[in-house]
Formats: sequence, structure tokens, C-alpha cells
Amino acid sequence: MFVLFFSKFEILMDQVSIQNDIHELLLYENILTTIICLLMGKRNHTSKDTLLYSLMYCLSTFSGMKGLQIMNISMYMTLRRTLILFVFMMQKNWKISNFMSVIFITLGAIIAGQEHLDVNYLGYGLILLNNVFNALALHKSKQLNYEKQIDPLELLFQNSCNQIPFLFIGAYASKELHDFMNSQYLNEKFFIAFTLISLMGFMLCYSTNLCNMYNSPIAIAITHNIKDILITSYSFFFLKEEYDFQILAGIIVSYFGSILYSIQKVKEIKSIYLPLSQNEKEEKHD
Repeated sequence: MFVLFFSKFEILMDQVSIQNDIHELLLYENILTTIICLLMGKRNHTSKDTLLYSLMYCLSTFSGMKGLQIMNISMYMTLRRTLILFVFMMQKNWKISNFMSVIFITLGAIIAGQEHLDVNYLGYGLILLNNVFNALALHKSKQLNYEKQIDPLELLFQNSCNQIPFLFIGAYASKELHDFMNSQYLNEKFFIAFTLISLMGFMLCYSTNLCNMYNSPIAIAITHNIKDILITSYSFFFLKEEYDFQILAGIIVSYFGSILYSIQKVKEIKSIYLPLSQNEKEEKHD
């Protein structure tokens, strides 16, 4: 639920508030993340342990934000729902029920976006790259937790330490830092909005990594899928974006795939815990 909540508002505020200052937003968010992590946790690993994860995360973030700049929210979310396909393909083991869920979710995304695929090739390419790097980052996050016992808070800290120097260089070299500091919109309200976006980005990353620690990457992808459907619906009703029957049908098909996975997951949990609870009752009875 944390993933659904924070990602929804962070993406909406990203598109409304930030149009060109990507380096500044990410730099500010990572500095804020580092401060929060220093106040909340301890550092037990070196930054080199997470260098590969940081590279994947950085490429995912840049491609996603660049894509969001040149696309509307509904189509951005439609393509983001294909994330589960990339996560699924990177798994070593998979079940037929999960495969069917992935098929429905991906098919729904294709149905919703088919009519608009010839509009902006650059935007669609950026979002697909975002999905690839996001899937790699999810699997790497799970691996770091399993092999090196790096918890979500420490992963965020190490990731921010890796990114801050490069983001500062990028902001300076592209002259975004100079433009940002001399912007006519640089006032108290702007900083409040900037800070809110950064805090939501921190909470989104933390909740995603926390969920990934206890669940599989495909479960996180399903959660993101439900989140994307909710944001698409929100943009239709409150942001007055245009939609048609094809987009609506695609959303319904994708949502059906998410429900199918959720049902199978509930059955798996029951099959594991119900026998345990019955054994406990029998032991007490004896």
C-alpha cells in the first residue's frame, strides 16, 4: 500500500512541478535521502557493494523521467505496466499461473497503447528502457539483501552516496544548476514542492525495497501494475485527459491479470499456513 500511495503522488507532482531540472531534483532527493538514512540507520557496508545497483537505478530513473516529460500520464502508465514482462523473463523459476497473469497484464498494456504507438517513438523507447533497468534493479536489490544482508535503508544510503557526485557533475555540466539557482520560480513555495517530491521519492524507494525484501520481484511488479492502473484512472477523472474504449478495455484486461495473480498468491499462502495452524491445534488438543 505504501508503494501505491507514494508512487501515485510522486509521479503526478513530477510531471506538474518539474519540467527541465531532472539533475537538481535527483541531486536534492539523494542528499535528503542520505541525511535521513544517517539519522535512522547505521552503515555496515561500503558503497562499492551497491555500485551496479546504483547504475541500474540511475538509468531507470533518468529514462523514466525523460519519458514522463514528453508523454502524458495515462500513456506513460500504460507502457509502465509492461514492467512485469521484463521482471518475469529475468526469473529463474516460474509457474503457469504467474505466466497467465503476465500475459493478461501485458496484453492489456498493448491493447491500451496500440492506437498511439506511432505518436512518439522516443517516449515509448525511453519507458521500455525504464522497465528493463527497473526489472534489473529489483532483482539486484533482492540479491543484495539475500547475499550481503543489506537492508532497504542501508541500500538507499549507499545508492545515494554513489549517485550524488555524478549528479552534481551532470547538473553543473548541463548548466541546469546555474539555471536552477537563477530561476524566477525559486521561492519558498517552490522549495516546499521540491522537498515534498523528494520525500515521496524517498518513501517510494524505501517501501519498494522493503516489499522486495519480503516478497519476490514479480510481486512488486504486480503492485506497481495496480498502482499504474489507479494513476491512469485518476488522470482520466481529475486531470481531464482524453480516453477511449480501447484504453479502458486495456486497463480492465490488465487489472484482470493482477487479480488472477493475487488469487493464486492467496491460495499459496493458505496452503502453507493452514496446515501449520491445524498442527498447532492438534498439539494443543493432545
